[in-house]
Amino acid sequence: MQPREEKAKQLILKAVENSRGMTITEVAKKLNIHYTTASKYLAVLEAEKKVVRRDIGMAKLFEVRR
Repeated sequence: MQPREEKAKQLILKAVENSRGMTITEVAKKLNIHYTTASKYLAVLEAEKKVVRRDIGMAKLFEVRR
């Protein structure tokens, strides 16, 4: 991955880590990035087993894997 992508992943991971779980929309708003970008990197972090996703109704809540 390119350095810019790694930085984006680290910023998202840090934002989620400092919360009790965040939706894609909350991550996008907090970091001032597009919803699609937040969704993409959260999916990558989930595949890397760094975050875990819980589906609550229509919402996807992401938390750091402990």
